[in-house]
Amino acid sequence: MRSRSTRRKTRKRVVRKRFFIFLLVLVSGFCLVYFKDNISSVLAQLGDIKGSVQNTEDPVENTTPPASTPDVIPSPTPVNTPEPTPSDTEPPVIEGEDSVTIFIGEPASYRKYVTVTDNEDENVKLEIDSSAVNLNKEGTYTVIYTATDKAGNTSRKEVEIIVREKTEQDIQEEEVIAKARQVLSEITNDSMTPRETARAIYNWVRANIRYDGNYQNNTDWIKGAYDGFRNRRGDCYVFFGVTKALLNEAGIQNMDIVKKGGGHFWHLVNLGEGWYHYDTTPRRTGGEFFMMTDDEITEYSNKYGNSHVWERDKYPATPKD
Repeated sequence: MRSRSTRRKTRKRVVRKRFFIFLLVLVSGFCLVYFKDNISSVLAQLGDIKGSVQNTEDPVENTTPPASTPDVIPSPTPVNTPEPTPSDTEPPVIEGEDSVTIFIGEPASYRKYVTVTDNEDENVKLEIDSSAVNLNKEGTYTVIYTATDKAGNTSRKEVEIIVREKTEQDIQEEEVIAKARQVLSEITNDSMTPRETARAIYNWVRANIRYDGNYQNNTDWIKGAYDGFRNRRGDCYVFFGVTKALLNEAGIQNMDIVKKGGGHFWHLVNLGEGWYHYDTTPRRTGGEFFMMTDDEITEYSNKYGNSHVWERDKYPATPKD
């Protein structure tokens, strides 16, 4: 039989063993609760390692490429971009008389002698070189006009300037123009049609110029008009000259027509409907010669001594009314 001392030692060892087992369980439970996240990570790594060790077979080559996922490109926001303007390569256009007469002692308005237009630029730069002109000495000079638009296109025009003394005919022409404008201001207005204006001129000449067969001039219509406005009398050439001055200032297109063999003068006028005969000279046999056709005036001429006979191939035919 074991002694009492032996049995006591045995019980102590059992109690101590149970205590250590309880303590071990308690510590393990504490660690499991406190370090569970780290333990899970470690276990996962151990699983990966185990899987990689177990998968020792050679990989099978896949000949079919994986389907690529297309990149999604956002649609650009539309922007209203103006279309590019084509470059301007067209130069300005300079228009005007090629020759201008200036009288000695009178000022010159060079800018008024030309007009400048451009396909793009409304304010074209115009340079005028008149340095060669001497307004106090007779001669022929040149003025150079240079126009440049905003695109840099340039055009050039030369105008001949004739400087001379004013003659008697020049003085008469200025007076004729002034008188014609005065008459037109009294008998016409802006609301009148070209035909109404032509009729007003016809009526004024018929009513204000008296026929006088003693007039001697039939070569200078300016002088004929000057004498007609001043003296209010003369032959057919005076009527012709006064009428021409009024038609010109009214802007009515006209053409001089001379009787075959001489002895009479009248006009063809165009009011936008074709050319018609227009003769303000009164005749003893009567008749009105306002906008007459070739047939109408020929009928009158055949009846009254071949009053209006002309070389028809030199003039435009009138419409067939």
